[in-house]
Amino acid sequence: MADQPVRDERTSYTVLLYRKNRIQRLIEIGLFLGGLLVALPMFEELRSLPFILTVLGWGFVVMAVVPAVLLVWKRPRYRLFDDRLVIYWGKQREEVALSQVKPAFEFPNQFEIEGRKCALLVTDDFLQDLNTQLELNKRGLKRRGQ
Repeated sequence: MADQPVRDERTSYTVLLYRKNRIQRLIEIGLFLGGLLVALPMFEELRSLPFILTVLGWGFVVMAVVPAVLLVWKRPRYRLFDDRLVIYWGKQREEVALSQVKPAFEFPNQFEIEGRKCALLVTDDFLQDLNTQLELNKRGLKRRGQ
C-alpha cells in the first residue's frame, strides 16, 4: 500500500492564477515592466486615460497568459504518499521524504523542503491532506484503513 498515493493532483489554471512560485512571480514582473517600458514612449502624458487603460490591459494580459503558458510548458503535478512527496515540474522529478517537509508560516502553500522555502501550487484540499499526513508522520501514526 506504500505505492498508493494519498493524493495525486495536477495543478489547474485557477490555482496558478492565485498561487504563484518565485519563478512565476519574476516572469510576470519582468514581462509587465518590459511592456510598460515599451509603452512609455508611445504616450505624451502618463496620467492620460489611454495610458492608464493600456497599463491595466497589459497587466491583465500578463496575469492571464503567464499561468496558462506555465501550465502547458511545465505541467506541474504533485503526488502525496504516506512517507514522501513527489513533485513533477516539467521534466524534473523531485522526491522528498515527509520528514524533510515543514510548514513555512508566511503563506499556507509555502513549505520548507530540505531547508529551502518552496511554494506548492496545489489546492486547499491537497494542503489539508499534506498537513494531516505530516502530523500523522510526526506522531508515528498511520492513516485509517491501513
